[in-house]
Amino acid sequence: MKSVLRDTSQQNPKSLSSKYGYMKVVTGRDETNRRVVAMLCIDSDGSQQQDLSVYEESVAVIPNKISDADAISTYIASLSAIHCALPRVENVGGSGDGISATISTGKAVVLGSGDLACFTAEGLASLGMHVYLVNNKGNANVCTDVGKLEVIKPAVGDTGFASYLEEFDCLVDTIGNERSASGAASLDDHDDDDEEMISLGESVLQMLRRRHKCYNYVSTLTYSQDVVASGGLFGGPGKADGNCEKVGNINFLTRSRDSQSINPPVAVGNTIEKLLKNGVIFTAKQRSKSCSKKSDAIRGWSLADFWEQMSWPRDSSGSGSTRFGLPVREDPDGFDIGGSFIVSEAPYNPLQAKKGATRGDDYDDIGEFGSSPRASPSPNPKNRAIQNNPYVLNIMDVDGLQSEIVNTKKNCIMFMSARFCKTCKTINPAYTRMARVSQENGSASNFSFVKAETSGASGKELAAHMSVRAVPSFVFVREGKILGKAYTSKLPSPKIDKALHLLASGEEWDYSFLDDDE
Repeated sequence: MKSVLRDTSQQNPKSLSSKYGYMKVVTGRDETNRRVVAMLCIDSDGSQQQDLSVYEESVAVIPNKISDADAISTYIASLSAIHCALPRVENVGGSGDGISATISTGKAVVLGSGDLACFTAEGLASLGMHVYLVNNKGNANVCTDVGKLEVIKPAVGDTGFASYLEEFDCLVDTIGNERSASGAASLDDHDDDDEEMISLGESVLQMLRRRHKCYNYVSTLTYSQDVVASGGLFGGPGKADGNCEKVGNINFLTRSRDSQSINPPVAVGNTIEKLLKNGVIFTAKQRSKSCSKKSDAIRGWSLADFWEQMSWPRDSSGSGSTRFGLPVREDPDGFDIGGSFIVSEAPYNPLQAKKGATRGDDYDDIGEFGSSPRASPSPNPKNRAIQNNPYVLNIMDVDGLQSEIVNTKKNCIMFMSARFCKTCKTINPAYTRMARVSQENGSASNFSFVKAETSGASGKELAAHMSVRAVPSFVFVREGKILGKAYTSKLPSPKIDKALHLLASGEEWDYSFLDDDE
């Protein structure tokens, strides 16, 4: 529901900070006795209003041949997969008041071959878009006579689908999530923080925008699908079912501070009504098959989805392993690629090299050890870490990570920095202050503050080992195992504070709140 929450943020800015969204879709008859489907108005406490009123913009008329159950199922599936993927025109009428409207022209790409992918492709095509359904098979159980709809493979000849299509307006991803995979913000969220990060190349989302003019990326990947894909068939399903059972409880949703009711996106009723009129239906049977066994309110995972995710070919010709067909990061000139992602070396300065580096060149203001472009040996080979700062432990390389963090099963937050990164130096005092205050008030009694240098050969190796692609970033470790990473250029940070609370309390880790940049 993240796409829907983004769409409603104009009406309620707090929606972007919500983890869960919920709604109630109902059928009935309007004042003229027409059968309609719509979103029920829900109060802030989760209770429905006594007069059973619905949002006017959410109303769609149901054709006689379509059952109420199929209308509701189509409504729910269409909300994020189709309506939020439609290109949007801002400032309609030139009034400058922020009014926007969806348009049904242009080129769309849908990834996948399952029921939701086929429904999405058919729906967008029936609304007037030229749709390319991309999957490994090169075919799918899809109706191609609803409009301009073509089915292609990830590779068209020797070319990936994105390069083959050149430019397209939106991409709906039913089998992956490049937003969480890259740690990048969404395509339509660009703020000054991006330029304060030192990053190895561009994320897939940024390349979609720059190379292919694709400004609208929508992923329908569920938490269950993501957990099973990352955890495998042995441990993933149990964790996914547990989450669905918890979140599928209406009492949990209405009482949790991390959830809120969804307001209807702009003109959603108009989109749904067109789909129903065009006969593009996501049946109640299809929805039942896609839902979790633990809750009929939440989409779960399926073995077919899992195998499609795992079997999609990978393109490792660039600096990372990307699904084939999507734009690939190119290796920047002069970078020594030692893993999936690394952090760039500082620019070479011949004058400084001739004079020789001073202590001030190699050390930050507060307890930062130096790291030359050619990694110097550790002062203590048996313990490759330095405690210059009484509050922060400095890790020098992979050996230091292994001896100080992994072998000791330490709980910690790791500040990944680089000596040439101005933003890192700016927030370094704040990080030390966090460490000092946390130790003085006892809140850090069961975890440590660690800092790691990512420049130089050993630093690059450490960054690659931890899959860190940008600095400044923060890595959270519990019992020697990485839980998650956050990219931020400001401290204090609500995201970091929440992560530290979970780390200190020992509560179950929440992976989703680190997905989006602040």
